[in-house]
Amino acid sequence: MKAAFFFDTFLIEDNKDFFGLTLTYDFFKNRYLKYFENIIVSTRVKSKYSEKGNISGYKKTNGRGVEVIPIRSYNNVLDALKNKRKIKKEISEVLDKCDVAIIRLPSAIGNIACKLCRKKHKKYKIEIVACAWDGYINHHNSFGKIIAPIMYFVTRHNVKKSEEVLYVTSKFLQRRYPTLGNEVACSDVVLAKYKDEVLNNRIKKIESMNMSKIKLCTVANVGLKYKGQEFVIKALYNLKSKGSNNFIYYLIGNGDKTYLKKLISKYNLEKEVVFLGSLNHNQVFEKLDEIDIYIQPSLQEGLPRALLEAMSRACPSIGSNAGGIEELLNKKYIFNKRDVKKIENILFNLDKNNLIEMAKFSIKKAKEFDLEKLNNLRNKFYKR
Repeated sequence: MKAAFFFDTFLIEDNKDFFGLTLTYDFFKNRYLKYFENIIVSTRVKSKYSEKGNISGYKKTNGRGVEVIPIRSYNNVLDALKNKRKIKKEISEVLDKCDVAIIRLPSAIGNIACKLCRKKHKKYKIEIVACAWDGYINHHNSFGKIIAPIMYFVTRHNVKKSEEVLYVTSKFLQRRYPTLGNEVACSDVVLAKYKDEVLNNRIKKIESMNMSKIKLCTVANVGLKYKGQEFVIKALYNLKSKGSNNFIYYLIGNGDKTYLKKLISKYNLEKEVVFLGSLNHNQVFEKLDEIDIYIQPSLQEGLPRALLEAMSRACPSIGSNAGGIEELLNKKYIFNKRDVKKIENILFNLDKNNLIEMAKFSIKKAKEFDLEKLNNLRNKFYKR
């Protein structure tokens, strides 16, 4: 059986090969090829020569059993309307080559694929990984804000009509996008099996740490404003202005750094904010073991994998109230979206006792996402 995977992200194209940060060959092999003989990945692409960000951490997507057929008529939000007929034609041609579609929402490509699946009587399964409203209302393109209500209602309609829906949250996305079909709550995170030494090492690290230089970290695309790094930067500026200059903020992720660099220069924080670029999975985990606090300041999320990965390393973690983040963190360490003052207060008032409490909470929560448990849920979903 052959499946097609539809989503609105970008792969990097280099000659006849394609590369992704999360949509890698290993991802498709481990997630889908156990259920399907072949899978077609259908999304947007960029030439490696036009990509401004660091792509050194990207890995090959296509390989044995995994074929990439790009949707070339769709490059930006405006294309969803301007090139809609061409996009539909490209998606339709991919659907004709497969037996079942796996459609990741929210996405313009995904919404078109849902409608075409119903028209062609093609079986499809939806994976809903974020909120369409939050995603488009916080889009860097002003046109995204205009189409936010359209994307919200179309996504809600498609989820409701789908016979099979996988949600990455336990409650948040289910409330906003209910379905009449079968549903499964299953994060798409893949965590290593927990070992006691992880928490023990973290506690030892906290007990011996120098509170005069606390290392913060966010793992997210640095070119996407809705990831919220700017609000942490503003909080660090406020703290520095008040004489509390004991934080260094590491940014891991690909993307255009122009906006954040201007902000950093404006606030004279060149020494306090460090861009690490795109790191591979092992390098990310090595860095998570080095840092003191993980922060997820997003304006929109489903259930952020990066936050869960940090918590699995017993990182004391704080975050905004976007999406499913509230399902993961202690309420004391959650701030409202864009609330620079609250970020500032949380960071200023942390001590070693708080950090140890947070580390224990992180591990306890991460254990709920046991790989075997999640795999059993996925088996039920994809085998139906």
